Amino acid sequence: MITEVKTLNLQDCAAAWPALQFAAAGESSELIAASHAEEMHDLAGIGKLVLGLTLGHLGEGDEGFLEHSLRVTDEHRRGARTGTLRLMSADLELSVDDALNLVLSTGDGACVLALLDFAESEGVDLLAEARGVASMLGLSSMQLSGVERGESWGEGLLGETTPAETLRLLRTLRAPADLNAESAAPSGLSAETRHRGQGWMSKVFEPAGLASALPGFGPKRVPHQTVSGWEVTARGLERGYSSVLSLPTESGEWVHVAAHLPASTAGVVSARDASAVLGTLGLSAYRAFGTSPA
Repeated sequence: MITEVKTLNLQDCAAAWPALQFAAAGESSELIAASHAEEMHDLAGIGKLVLGLTLGHLGEGDEGFLEHSLRVTDEHRRGARTGTLRLMSADLELSVDDALNLVLSTGDGACVLALLDFAESEGVDLLAEARGVASMLGLSSMQLSGVERGESWGEGLLGETTPAETLRLLRTLRAPADLNAESAAPSGLSAETRHRGQGWMSKVFEPAGLASALPGFGPKRVPHQTVSGWEVTARGLERGYSSVLSLPTESGEWVHVAAHLPASTAGVVSARDASAVLGTLGLSAYRAFGTSPA
């Protein structure tokens, strides 16, 4: 069993866990480290990032869209498999933006189901819109197959991608709108949507993914951006675990890491094991790239 975070370099991480898929790179540099980076895997926890960017993009063409209110109901709570709102009672009214913030920061399944119902009530084909955003961002390897129905693990969108593709998405979020370099795809999203996405990701406390072993604690943890995962749920043992991490360096550049730990990884038999593997990889990236302590 794997129960503790280790001190390894990135190459050692690949050797220690041969099935681990990951890719790491700076904002504009070539790929720095990778292992099985082009292999497809279940979204397994990062579909929420594409969901948030899709709804943010819809807000670009509909002023006030993200400020619209939606209602989280008992039906949504009954279908939620993650998040704290499923433990509450009575209806709760939130803005679309606040609901997305909860989805990205806590993986709240009740908010996901409420957002899906809201989109349907607005006549939005969310799957088609998400596929359009993925295409616009040049994510040709990402295959979006559906949306969660009836129950939610805080994901929203279902499908497959690769670590290299997720890395491309992370770099695109910080790329200038007019960037034409091959190393980082230009973003068709507005600066407002990209900044909003970065804001959602900067508020996340992730207890089990790539960010879990970063130095510090609470507000004193090293600056980073990530999304909540489902590493602490039994679902990860069925579908694997995905995580993302963006870190600022002392030079002012950002380093991005995208990883997926398949369910069949040797020695990983619990959520705690998965946390140790991903935490080791995230800490290794932090140490390798000279990230900023403040």
